[in-house]
Amino acid sequence: MYAWVNMVNGKFYIGSGDCLYSRLSDYYQNGYLLSRTSLYICRALTKYGMSNFRLLILEYTNSDNVISCEQKWIDSLNPAYNLNPMAGSSKGYIHTAESIDKMREVALGRKHTEEVKQAMSASRKGGSKPLFR
Repeated sequence: MYAWVNMVNGKFYIGSGDCLYSRLSDYYQNGYLLSRTSLYICRALTKYGMSNFRLLILEYTNSDNVISCEQKWIDSLNPAYNLNPMAGSSKGYIHTAESIDKMREVALGRKHTEEVKQAMSASRKGGSKPLFR
């Protein structure tokens, strides 16, 4: 179990990982943070910068107890950056056909400005990506 503590506003996030090193290393990758803007902690890390956060290791546990241990810490500390009060993992989750249809409907209804379309196009071109150099 780990906690990211924002030293500016005192808010924090409780997280867990079966392989803790692998899980924590994600946060030090800009690509990870920028691709997960739906996660409150990723937006906060990007906004305030890593230098304004402290990483605390709260507890080590085995794979079988990860979720229950995370829930214990969430219940006891009520972290502001954990928007879902229930510990868990969406790893391996498969959306229902109904959910996929709803997401498709929402996506099809989006209208982008020309400026946004050009920015999206430019970001997908190979020039700035190391793989294409």
